[in-house]
Amino acid sequence: MRKILIAASLCALAWAGSPTDLDSLFRGNEYKPSLSASLRDTTSNSAIPAKVSGKNDKSDGFYMLQFEAVGDFDAAQRRKAQLTASTGYTIQVVFDTPFYKLRGGGWNKRKVAEDKARELSAYNINAFVVKIR
Repeated sequence: MRKILIAASLCALAWAGSPTDLDSLFRGNEYKPSLSASLRDTTSNSAIPAKVSGKNDKSDGFYMLQFEAVGDFDAAQRRKAQLTASTGYTIQVVFDTPFYKLRGGGWNKRKVAEDKARELSAYNINAFVVKIR
């Protein structure tokens, strides 16, 4: 009986392995997912540019990712901080009656914006593309 108990204990220790993200949450630590470098593209997450131009750059408008629409201003500010930390994008809060819309990023082509939304969905961050102009 003692040998079985020792063997079971050793198996449990071997099976446990290294701590997971869930273990760190139970200890009270904040979960911070690591994102790939392509999601932290600092050249495209600024505010809307004054002029979208370029002869070789065939632009079909200006697109941003909309993450959520929240009815409460304080909740929008809290969610803005969370999205900024998890995506690396500068998040804008836009009031469009009756919601505060959380938007980030900025691309000249819809296909590129949709690709970024797909990349974020791999990290369980839901967003959809909206055309600004």
